[in-house]
Amino acid sequence: MKIAIVGAAGKLGSWFATLLHQHGHELVLVGRRREPLELLATRMDRCVVGQLEDLASTDLVIVSVPMDVVERVIAELGLHVRESQPVIDLSSLKRAPQGAADAHMAHACFLGVHPMFGSGAESLSGHNVILVPDNPSAEALATKVREYVEPLGAHVVSMDVETHDDLMSVVLGLPALVVAAVARSVLAGGRFGMAREVSGTSLEVLASLTESMLCEGSELYGTLLAALPSASEVAGALQDSAAHFARLVETRDRTALIEEFSSLGRQLEQVDHRAGDAYARMYAMLEALKRYPPTPASSSMEAGLLPPADC
Repeated sequence: MKIAIVGAAGKLGSWFATLLHQHGHELVLVGRRREPLELLATRMDRCVVGQLEDLASTDLVIVSVPMDVVERVIAELGLHVRESQPVIDLSSLKRAPQGAADAHMAHACFLGVHPMFGSGAESLSGHNVILVPDNPSAEALATKVREYVEPLGAHVVSMDVETHDDLMSVVLGLPALVVAAVARSVLAGGRFGMAREVSGTSLEVLASLTESMLCEGSELYGTLLAALPSASEVAGALQDSAAHFARLVETRDRTALIEEFSSLGRQLEQVDHRAGDAYARMYAMLEALKRYPPTPASSSMEAGLLPPADC
C-alpha cells in the first residue's frame, strides 16, 4: 500500500512512518520542514519526500500535525485528496478535525483515530487505540484499521466524537492538571532535588510521570487543557478534593484520613478491575524505569534547589 503521512517530521508521524515501513508499505512523507523529512526518507527504502499534490496518488493519507494547526491543514488537504480517498487524522481531540473534514473534504473518507501513546512506545502491543467514525464510510474504514492494529496487540475501542472529547477531559486533562499541581507544590517547597535523591517507589513513579509530561509535552498539554470541553469541570473537582484533604491534614484527623483512603480504595476496586494488582504494576513500572539510570545530581540539586532548567 502507498501511504502519505502529513506531518511525518513530527514525533508521532515519524513513529508511524517507521512502523508502516517495517510492514512493507511505500511511503510519501509530507510536511513543512523538508530537511527532517529527507533525513527520515534516507533511512528507509520505498520512501520519498512529497508535496500535497502527491496525495491523490496514494492509497491512504495519515494526518499527524499539532492540534493548533490541524483544521487549517485539513482544509488544505481537501483541495488535493480524491473522491472516497481514505484519510486518517491522529489528533488528540476529534470535534475540530471532524468539523474541518465535513467542511473541506466531505468527498473523502475521513476517520478520526487516537493512538493513546506517545512516540516512546516500542510497538502497538498493549496500547489503546480509539476509533471515532462519524458516518457509514468511516465505519467501514474503522473496521479495516481495527483488523490491522489488533493483530499487532493494540486494544481498540470505537466511540462517537462527543464521547471521545468529553472522556479526554479525564484521560488527558486530569493527569495534566495533577502533574502541574504536583510540580508547583514540590518546587515551591524547595526540597524536590533532595527528595528525588532518596525517593521511594511512589515518588519515583509520580515524578517520572510529572517530568515526562511537563518537560516534553508542555505545549501539547497546555493546548489540550485550553480546548478540552470538560476541563474546567475536572479542574474544579480536583480543586475541591485538594481542599478537602487539606482540611483533614490541617486538623491532623488521622481517623478521617484513614477512612477516606480506605473508602476511596474500595470504590476504585469496584469500578476498575485493575485496581487489585496496582501495587504489582507500580513495581513493574519502577523496574522499567531502572533501564534509564539517573543523571548525577548537580550541587544545586543536592542542596534541594530547582532541577535543571533544560529538561
